[in-house]
Amino acid sequence: MWKERYKVGIELVDTQHKQLFDNSDKLIQILESEDAQAKKQECKSVILFLKDYAVNHFAQEEGYMESTNYSDIERHKVLHKVFINTVHALEKKLLDSDFAIETIKEVVGFLTTWFIYHIAKVDQQLGKAEKIADVKADAKSSYLDCFSQSVRNVLDMMVGISAGNISYDPYPAGKDDIFVKIGLIGDYQGDAVFTFSKKITLGLIKAMTTAELNEIDELAYSALREITNIISGSASALISAGGKVSDITPPRVITDLEGVSDKNSFYFDMPLGRLAVSVNVG
Repeated sequence: MWKERYKVGIELVDTQHKQLFDNSDKLIQILESEDAQAKKQECKSVILFLKDYAVNHFAQEEGYMESTNYSDIERHKVLHKVFINTVHALEKKLLDSDFAIETIKEVVGFLTTWFIYHIAKVDQQLGKAEKIADVKADAKSSYLDCFSQSVRNVLDMMVGISAGNISYDPYPAGKDDIFVKIGLIGDYQGDAVFTFSKKITLGLIKAMTTAELNEIDELAYSALREITNIISGSASALISAGGKVSDITPPRVITDLEGVSDKNSFYFDMPLGRLAVSVNVG
């Protein structure tokens, strides 16, 4: 799962990041096992690693930032605290489910997506003397422009693919498409609905985890929810940079597009598959 483009250029940090991907890979591999006890033990081992990692690696990372007077340290600390809380919540969920296979898949989908985003985007700034400037939106940019720009940025950053040409047309949903809805709050009240074709879903999972799925399962759903969260969070930041107040609510998978307007929508048709977004605000 590790790729050279994830390097930040600090040997200790890169070594520890590789360990993160090694442990994600362990969880992916254990999904193939028929031994329920082995699954349980491997999950416990990975969770223990993550809890230790969250304490030690994050402390070392923050120590490095303090030693270099890194300008964006407070945002990093917030992200680290959120991750620590999430690890504890995932541990509880695994225990409550007695390490059910669907829960393990959900954990794998979230962790892999979070790791890639944190390392490929946020931690890349550590190797720089100054904070890398985020892409800014023009004050006149529409919320739809902010979402399309965020799709391009996130796909390129996380899986190294170009979104290509964009079509501002209604998207004809297919029978195997997956729909993820996220709420928009602030100056723009409403929601954004992401439509992922089965092809792009399986392609994204393979690009991020090397796992070759034939059908959509909880690993895929979990990863899509987090990808939607990342894109929408990025779009929200762009909207805020344009002078508007913007925030998002947690994403959720929905079963159909009933009640969803296609008036403000776009889609990208890529070799990896099709991704459409409909943004509905009042």
